Amino acid sequence: MKEILSLKRKSLEGHIKDTFPDFELIDKQESRLMRCLSKLLFFNKRFMTSFITVIGNKMYVPMLPWKEDNPYGACEVLAHEFVHMKDNQRLGPLFKFLYLCPQILMLLSVFAFWNPWWLLCLGFLLPIPAPFRAHFEFKAYVVSMAVQWWLLSKKANPEFFVNQFVSANYYWMFPFKRILNKKFEEEFTRIKDGNLKSYEQEIKKALKV
Repeated sequence: MKEILSLKRKSLEGHIKDTFPDFELIDKQESRLMRCLSKLLFFNKRFMTSFITVIGNKMYVPMLPWKEDNPYGACEVLAHEFVHMKDNQRLGPLFKFLYLCPQILMLLSVFAFWNPWWLLCLGFLLPIPAPFRAHFEFKAYVVSMAVQWWLLSKKANPEFFVNQFVSANYYWMFPFKRILNKKFEEEFTRIKDGNLKSYEQEIKKALKV
């Protein structure tokens, strides 16, 4: 089984590379940018050790070599991040802006030099729900769930995914558990029935399932 999953990982990684020729895995420990981000994202204590970060088509992983002994885990993460790369390709800079909203709006506080009322924009630093970020992550986590079904014939535990939305992992981006549980259940039924969206079909084909 491990050998088969390793081949599927190579197939998916090859498809990502064909789609995004500048795709690259980078060790977070060797990245000054990631070390700086870890200070900024102080609320996520596992940013450097457990989380994958994609900027453009560069995928920063906790350490290289990455998941050589866990090809299934690599497939799930690669598929998840591929969804983000496709959204970034489709929307360009708008994707980054929407993903960082509303917290990025705190930058408007620089206009306080002209009018102190702009300091109110610092309030966007609070963990206000981020519907656009939640939308993008929901798409990607549905694909994570789909990969588990396709490769392991196993229904994922939605609680794990829901926790990503309601915790500090993504700055409490959508703290509405009941809604999320219902939506993940609906999406699992859709995936199981084979009613796939275009990017999901692309990933499934790349995984050769």
